[in-house]
Amino acid sequence: MSAARPSDPAALAAAVTSSLVLAHDPVSRAVAPDYWDWSADAHQSTAKALTALGDEQVRAETDRITAHPDDDGAAARLTARLTDLLSRPGDPDQAVEALRAAAAHTETVSRLLVRPGAPDRSAPGTPPGTAELLAALARPPHGGRHPVDAAVVIPFRAPDGATGRTRNLAAVLGALADQSHPRERYRVVVVETDRRPRWRRLFADACDSYVFAPDDGRFNKSWTVNVGVVHGARPAELVCVLDGDILVDRDFVARAVERFRQPGTQAHWPFEDMLFLDPGSSAEAVRARCLDHAPDPDQDRLRGVYLRRPPGGCVWLREDLFTRIGGMDERFCGWGGEDQDFVWRVERYGPMDRHRDPAFHLHHDRSAHRGDDGVPFYEEVERAGFCSWPCDSDFGRLDRNPAS
Repeated sequence: MSAARPSDPAALAAAVTSSLVLAHDPVSRAVAPDYWDWSADAHQSTAKALTALGDEQVRAETDRITAHPDDDGAAARLTARLTDLLSRPGDPDQAVEALRAAAAHTETVSRLLVRPGAPDRSAPGTPPGTAELLAALARPPHGGRHPVDAAVVIPFRAPDGATGRTRNLAAVLGALADQSHPRERYRVVVVETDRRPRWRRLFADACDSYVFAPDDGRFNKSWTVNVGVVHGARPAELVCVLDGDILVDRDFVARAVERFRQPGTQAHWPFEDMLFLDPGSSAEAVRARCLDHAPDPDQDRLRGVYLRRPPGGCVWLREDLFTRIGGMDERFCGWGGEDQDFVWRVERYGPMDRHRDPAFHLHHDRSAHRGDDGVPFYEEVERAGFCSWPCDSDFGRLDRNPAS
């Protein structure tokens, strides 16, 4: 096997367990359907190679995970046993060597890695409700329009009855209210886009600026963010484009502000890999961060799927850089493509750094990213060319959604 391929036994063992879980758990695969599709063959091959091992413990734990992909105890035991087997260099067992090669290949093509939770985790309790979370805000919004160090812009849409999305936004606002950076020095902007402001009454008093962007078409994240920057964020030195499902820690804003003090710094992702939590871990993380006011969730106990180096979810940049590139490309309509296009254009005009802060994505029902014909929503923009949005665009106009 090439010296350039992953070879650490523990890492390969974790990758094998991850492939087995992904092969049998639709919830884990749904974290990033495109990324699963692009690496599914490798994961399936690794899971198949695992079944060829003659080790009795491996077979027993494999059977348990196949039947119950969320069995964290079985995942821990399987990974430990595989680490032992893969730690024997030059093992004469061809099945072990085939598994080693399959796992190494998977780790060269996959952006998904399942992270099992702590084996001794208790069963998740009742998830906190939206009203409960909003009532527990650590500090009230200031609502000011004065210049600030940073403005966090959160695009949002949720139909009636979408308790997951509203709960997540309430949790995000709770985490942003509990920051070590002075509260009056950052602004939290929520931009709701829909045919009517169905959640205004719930969230308008929980953020510094609530903006409604009327639109009854498919969700247009780009236009929604642009509206938030133009009509809610300014004046601000920094802009953070934050999805309404990203649970941040207490030093989230302070770290970003400090990093931008470094000369030449124009933009960054605060994370390397993002942990997409399952429903139980989402509830656990929200309760710890927003109700118990822990500085951060206990990552070591949480179960989810790492998405490696995602392009979006949370991007920090200087407001003048956002403006120089014409904001986000408003032609994207429906989920998919807009984040990748945005960061490509950001990095063209200002260097983007990537840090290794923890990042947690709360569980919610997934939105469609393709039309009924199976074509991705972003294909029309892709044909026109990624990174073709003009820098001099008159972006963020409330009276015009170009994709509608």
